[in-house]
Amino acid sequence: MAEFVTIRRWALREGGKEQDLIALVRQEIIPAYKEQPGCLELELLRTSESHAYLAITHWDARASFEAWAGPAGQAWRDRHRATFERWLALMAFQAEWDAEEIASS
Repeated sequence: MAEFVTIRRWALREGGKEQDLIALVRQEIIPAYKEQPGCLELELLRTSESHAYLAITHWDARASFEAWAGPAGQAWRDRHRATFERWLALMAFQAEWDAEEIASS
């Protein structure tokens, strides 16, 4: 069971194509996150609103997320900079939440 989850809402930029987004996530972003210690799962959900998406990352603990987000994760971010620049060319950030899981099936 994941103990810590981050949820980020993104919108596909004008002219962006969902098939390009899906290819980027499947081929580059998911493999990059699988390298990160403590990252259990990455999901991309399309909302019922057009061109809005939720990127949900499941971590084994808040400490794993904080290590990734802090100075210890800088080498990982540097290694995958080109991938995330392509993400930002396709997607516009809208909002972010985090949560601690207290029950699941």
